[in-house]
Amino acid sequence: MNTGAFIIVRLGSSRLPKKNIMEILGKPMIELLIERIKQSKLIDKIVITTSSDSIDDPLDDLAEKLGVFCYRGSLENVMERINGAAHAFNCDTIVELLGDNPLVHSHLIDDVLKLYNDGNYDYAATVTKEYPLFDTEKKLFSVGVRVQVYSRSVAERYVEYPDYIENDSKHPCSYIFDHPDTFKIGYLEATGKWAFMNRPDLSFAVNYRKNFNLVRSIFEKNYPEDNNFPLEKVYQQLDEEKYLYLLMGSETTRLTQMNTR
Repeated sequence: MNTGAFIIVRLGSSRLPKKNIMEILGKPMIELLIERIKQSKLIDKIVITTSSDSIDDPLDDLAEKLGVFCYRGSLENVMERINGAAHAFNCDTIVELLGDNPLVHSHLIDDVLKLYNDGNYDYAATVTKEYPLFDTEKKLFSVGVRVQVYSRSVAERYVEYPDYIENDSKHPCSYIFDHPDTFKIGYLEATGKWAFMNRPDLSFAVNYRKNFNLVRSIFEKNYPEDNNFPLEKVYQQLDEEKYLYLLMGSETTRLTQMNTR
């Protein structure tokens, strides 16, 4: 069995164009994510999964430079693109990661994969407030470090849910986690060694310039010592440099409770 880490990415973002190749410490942001993924013990292949649009040509070139794969498919139909990549690179297990989540850690990837495999789930993920949860007692992770794992056979079933295809209000995997009666779903909670990440109102996703400035500050402080620096370091830095909280969320968002612990 082959397990592929598919980085879902495009350069034509309307909010922050070409954010994934904006440089931090002289490297494109997506390269820093790839370095962290490479330290997973359970990933066999890394695939930059992008569109066939010409604006995404630099991602193809970067994949070749970094020694990872690149798959190019539909711009709008992301699940079609993911399926194409899974077939092209013969991956039975898909680890879906977002190109604007550069802080994802290899240990987090491996823990979600372990949950997925041990529980024989159709879909497993780090649980956040982004999900339609029926169990309100779950300990939620912060947003922006999401890891999703599912099988190629489950990915192929997206065609059974035409209302979800190219629906901008839905995540590509919504047809899975919206139907827990059909798919066996497991969530990794922010407990045990991940309890420090039980701060669900925080977000590390890079959607705006200020979010990029946040992750740049984090990498500039921690990367020189360890390119796969642990996420504990991130939360320590936040609580030491509280102005960083103001760099989360949209351009109009103001975090009113900076010290949540």
